[in-house]
Amino acid sequence: MNILSIEEKAEILRGLVEGCSIRSVERMTGHHRDTIMRILVEAGRKAQTVMDRYVRNVPLHRVQIDEAEV
Repeated sequence: MNILSIEEKAEILRGLVEGCSIRSVERMTGHHRDTIMRILVEAGRKAQTVMDRYVRNVPLHRVQIDEAEV
């Protein structure tokens, strides 16, 4: 099993944050799209942990929701 370095993971996430598709990041980095998806899911879980831990009791005056299904 290959382990990606922090730099390689950061390169993948930078591409995704810039709006590149998973397949274009695959072409740019040479890493398989399944690997890119695993890194994306891992980053999302870590971001959720940070949000859950530190973002509390934020006073809201207005909330805008886009594409919500109720």
